[in-house]
Amino acid sequence: MRRNFPKAVQREARHRADGRCEAMLPSGDRCPCELRPGRYRLDHTIPDRAGGAPTLANCQVICVDCDRAKYPRDRLVIDRVRRLEDRHAGVTDPWRRPVPGGRASPFKRLIGGGVVSRVTGERL
Repeated sequence: MRRNFPKAVQREARHRADGRCEAMLPSGDRCPCELRPGRYRLDHTIPDRAGGAPTLANCQVICVDCDRAKYPRDRLVIDRVRRLEDRHAGVTDPWRRPVPGGRASPFKRLIGGGVVSRVTGERL
């Protein structure tokens, strides 16, 4: 579940931004955009899904354009964390079928062309 910033953190972050976007451009400079009502976002520097806490140190006030540019990078991190959590919990896709003769298959195909049951070990 996403954890949003508390009101006190939101106020402090807006005060710290001093009316300017806090995002860094690829050149290393700060974005020159002025923050207008309804045209900025409070963003997690470290995505919430990747363990970023809703604190002032992890909060940045950025313009909508910088938020759109940052989203694909964050999406990669968030998706990776979700895949790792799913793998750790043993969550699998219900529509995924094992490859015939693969490790998840109940049968093992031998080099000579025969088939052996992985469960009982008998030749079929």
